[in-house]
Amino acid sequence: MLNKFKSFFQPTVKEKVSVDQFNAADLDHQGVTYQLRRLRSADLDQLMAIQRDVYQGQAPWNRLVFLNEVNKRDRHLYVGLFTPADELIGFIGAWYNDLELHITNVAIRQRWQKSGLGKQLMLFMINQARQANCSIVTLEAKVSNAQAQHLYHQLGFVDRKIKKNYYTADHEDAVSMALLLVD
Repeated sequence: MLNKFKSFFQPTVKEKVSVDQFNAADLDHQGVTYQLRRLRSADLDQLMAIQRDVYQGQAPWNRLVFLNEVNKRDRHLYVGLFTPADELIGFIGAWYNDLELHITNVAIRQRWQKSGLGKQLMLFMINQARQANCSIVTLEAKVSNAQAQHLYHQLGFVDRKIKKNYYTADHEDAVSMALLLVD
């Protein structure tokens, strides 16, 4: 009886699932099974091609930065979205700590955009945050990127503040956004 009484005042602690332990998963979307898998250095050529495709020939992040990010395993997760033919068509990256998962990068090849796959990548990463018991997911978006902001708002993100001159390549401002994860 005493233990039952204590349980009313002591919240149960959910077991944390480490984002670091992610290996691979299938993503079924509109009748096609894609694969989500941790990116490796061998994927960098395709990853850089996606960046150039999405950013009109530019590469906001250089190869060395991506190499550093995909090789980090502790509290970092970079996942690629692969077609059944093993073509990398999108990716999402994040780092996390005990409270927050911060999405650093998300991109889908232009010909695959507006198919719902970007939303699926975001939902995947939000689920990773939940499994790791993070209480918030954060990200930045270019002020001019209304399409991305619209998606993030649909997912429940709210605007927090404007970060002036956030993007080094063009000195564009960013809107900082957050999604509170509550049960």
